[in-house]
Amino acid sequence: MKISLEWLSEYLPGTHVAGRLGDALTHGGLPVEVIEPFGDDLVMDVEVTSNRGDCLSHVGMARELSALLGLEFRDVKTSAAANADEKAAVKQCAPPGFAATVTIEAAELCPHYTAQVIRGVKIGPSPAWMQRRLESIGVRPVNNVVDVTNYVMFEMGQPLHTFNFDGLYEKRIVVRRAMPGEVLKSLDGHDRKLLPDMLVIADAKRAVALAGVMGGKDSEVTDGTVNILLESARFDALSIRKTARVLAMKSDSSYRFERKIDPTLPLRASRRAAELIVQTAGGELAGPVVEAGAQGCSPKTLSVRLARMRQVLGIELPVQDVLQAFGRLQFAPILKGDVVECNIPSARLDVNIEVDLIEEAIRVLGYDRVPVRDEISIRVTPPEADARAIELIRRTMIGGGYFESITFSWASDSLAGHFIPQEAASLVRADARIRKADASLRPSILPGLLEAIFRNQSVGNGQVKLFEIGSTFWYDATGKIDERRRLSLVGGDDEHDVRGVIEQLLGRLDRTRVVAVRCADGAGFDKGVAGVVTWGDVAVGRIGRIEAAVCEKLSLRGRPFAAELELSALIAGCQHVPQLMHLPKYPAVRRDLSLIVAETVGYDAIEKLVRELSLTDLEAVEFVTTYRGKPLEQGQKSVTIALAFRSPTTTLTAEQVEAAMQRAVEAAKAQLNASQRV
Repeated sequence: MKISLEWLSEYLPGTHVAGRLGDALTHGGLPVEVIEPFGDDLVMDVEVTSNRGDCLSHVGMARELSALLGLEFRDVKTSAAANADEKAAVKQCAPPGFAATVTIEAAELCPHYTAQVIRGVKIGPSPAWMQRRLESIGVRPVNNVVDVTNYVMFEMGQPLHTFNFDGLYEKRIVVRRAMPGEVLKSLDGHDRKLLPDMLVIADAKRAVALAGVMGGKDSEVTDGTVNILLESARFDALSIRKTARVLAMKSDSSYRFERKIDPTLPLRASRRAAELIVQTAGGELAGPVVEAGAQGCSPKTLSVRLARMRQVLGIELPVQDVLQAFGRLQFAPILKGDVVECNIPSARLDVNIEVDLIEEAIRVLGYDRVPVRDEISIRVTPPEADARAIELIRRTMIGGGYFESITFSWASDSLAGHFIPQEAASLVRADARIRKADASLRPSILPGLLEAIFRNQSVGNGQVKLFEIGSTFWYDATGKIDERRRLSLVGGDDEHDVRGVIEQLLGRLDRTRVVAVRCADGAGFDKGVAGVVTWGDVAVGRIGRIEAAVCEKLSLRGRPFAAELELSALIAGCQHVPQLMHLPKYPAVRRDLSLIVAETVGYDAIEKLVRELSLTDLEAVEFVTTYRGKPLEQGQKSVTIALAFRSPTTTLTAEQVEAAMQRAVEAAKAQLNASQRV
C-alpha cells in the first residue's frame, strides 16, 4: 500500500518527518519497505497484513499513526453545502426518469448496497491536485468521475463504482448470482464466462458488473455520459476472493473486499464521492441515496483483565498507560476494578477476543517495554518413535546410494493412468476451474520420480538413483479419499540393486523378520517382472521393472527397476529397542540345493516349503540362481538355493546336515514334484 505524505497530512495536521512515521509503522507491525520521492512529495510503501483491511487507505493509515504516535487525527468530513444538498434531495422525490430501484436477491453475499444518482455531469479531466495524488501512489488518471471513485477508495478504503445511468434497463439494480452460462464483457474488453456462485450487479436484463471485482463494458462511464449511478456497497469477502481467483481478475477493489471493510463505510464513502463528483464534474444529486439491506453493525464490546495482560506479557504495565493506549486507539476504555472494558470501532474487524486487546495495548505502548532475556532455556525432548523410524529409513536409503527427492503431488495426465492401484475406485482430480492440465493427485510417487530420472538423463546424469517419502491419493469404493504415505524408489536396470537396498532397509528396521518377494503383477510394472514384498507375514509394498509404455512416454534410457512400500507398515514394524545376540561360538555349515521344478513353480514356493519344515539348526535360506536350458526339458528349470545351518551348542557333523538336506529334497519331491539336480 503506497501512502503519500502530502495526502496523509490532510488527516494528520502539522509537519511530520517521513522517517519517524516509517519507524512508528514498522514497530507497530506494518513494515515500511521503502520511502521514495515523488516531485515535492514523499511516498511510503507499507506492507499491510491481511487482517488489517482498515489500513488500506490514507485515512486508515492516519488513524493508525495517530494511535502509535499520539498525534491529532482529523477524519474526512463532507462540506456543509454537500450535506445541505443531500438533505434537500432527501426531502424531495427523484425527478421523473431518475428514480433508481435496488433489489438484493443474494443477501448473504451482499448485506448492504447503496446507489446515488447524479445527473448532468460533464466528463473531463480531474483537477490537477487529484491527478497528482493518484499518480503519486501509482494510479493512472482517467477522467473526473472515475478518478473520484479511485480517490475515495484510496482515501477512505471503500471501493466504489459508477454506471452510465442511461444504459441501465428500467433504471434497476439487481444484486444476484450469475445465471448458468451468463457472459459479461468486462472493462478490460474480455468476455468473462460466469459461474452460478459468482455475484453480479445486473439491471433488468443482464449483468453489468462483477460485484466487487470489475465493471462491465456496456455500462461504463464514457466521454458522452451525462447521468451516472454511484455504487457503494459491502460484499462477502470469500465470494469476492473466489471470483477474482477463478477469473484471474485481481483489482484494487477486490483486494479490499477480500480483507473486509468497515460496515459503516459504504454510506459515508458514497456521500464523500458524490460531493467530489459534483465539485469536479458538475451536476446535481437526483434524489436521495437508495439503500437496500442494512449496515448490520452492532456495537462490539470487549473486556481485558489486567491480570491476564500481566500473564501474557510477562510484565506489569501501569493502568494509566493501558487506558491511554486504548484511548489513542479510539476504544473508549472504562476501568472497572481489574477489568478494562472497550468499545471497538466498526473499522477494527480484526479485534475480537481478549488477547487482541492485549496485543493492541503493547503494540501502541511499544514492544521495547517487554524485556528480552540474554539466555533462554530450551527443554530438549527426544524425537517421537515415528520420526526416528523415518530418519533411519532416510539414512539407510542414502547409504545405499539413493538421493532423496521432493516431487509435485500432481501426476502427469499421460502417466497417472498407468499407476492406479487395484484398490482405487478413481483418481482425485482438482476442479477444472482451478487446474486444467495434470489435475490428478498422484496415485503413486513413481511418476514424479521417473520424470526426475528423465530430466537427470537429459543433462548427462545417467546413473542417478532417487527415493521419496510422500503421500498418494485416490478415491476408495465408498467415495472417500484414501491418502497413504509411501516410500518410493527408482534404481537402475539391475533388479538386485533395488531388491538389495530394500532387504538392507527392512533388515535395519527389524532383522528378525524374513524378507521375501512373491511374484505378482502391479500397476506400472511389467507383467511377470514384478512382485509383492513381504516382511515376515506382512505385505509391505511392490517391486518390479517399470513397464515399457511408461519408459517410452518419458523417453527413458533403459528399463529401470523400482519399488513402492507402505510407510505405515515400515514404521509399525520398526524395532526401536536394539536386540542383542550372542556372537556364535560354532561355525556355520552351508549347503547348496538345486531342484528341478516346473516353470510355474516360483522361488517363493520353494522357500516357503523349506521354512515350514522347521529343519533343525536351520539359520538362513538364500536364493542363488535359476538355470534354464539343456539338458533340462522344455517347461522345466533348475532353482538353486543355499541353506545355512548352525548349532548354538556344538559343531554340526556332515551326517546331521545331510539328514536335514534329505528331508528338504523329499518334501520338494512330494509337494512340488521336484527332483534333485546332481
